[in-house]
Amino acid sequence: MQNDSTTTKIDYLTALGCDKVLHSGMTLLDHLIGVRDILKEEGAPEYVQDAGLFHSVYGTATFKTAVANNRSVIQNLIGEQAEELVWIFCNMPSPRGPKFYEWEDGIIKRDLIWIQEANKVEMDSRKESDMHDWKEYYKDV
Repeated sequence: MQNDSTTTKIDYLTALGCDKVLHSGMTLLDHLIGVRDILKEEGAPEYVQDAGLFHSVYGTATFKTAVANNRSVIQNLIGEQAEELVWIFCNMPSPRGPKFYEWEDGIIKRDLIWIQEANKVEMDSRKESDMHDWKEYYKDV
């Protein structure tokens, strides 16, 4: 169950149109919520969950669609610590994953890797699901 704060954040993402933007075969909103849910299941602090929920709203090197550009609005909604992670995540050149592992050790590195891995798990889970659907389609051929 989501708390009121999370509902407000999801409502904001919906108002930005994330429920209408396509992202890897689903909506951006579905993907963002999926990443947040993985982080929550992993026991990530709330600010990391929030960063996961917003992790690509400014666009990324591979997902070029920016749905937000006002950092102060996002900071007010999710907090400066979470928004800083979002900003770094969105502006990291591709391939981003290895660059996070090279980052100076500390909390920011840990948090960025956590978000990156949750992002990868969420996207990989959909690919596996898509592959399963494909195999089901051709099972009688």
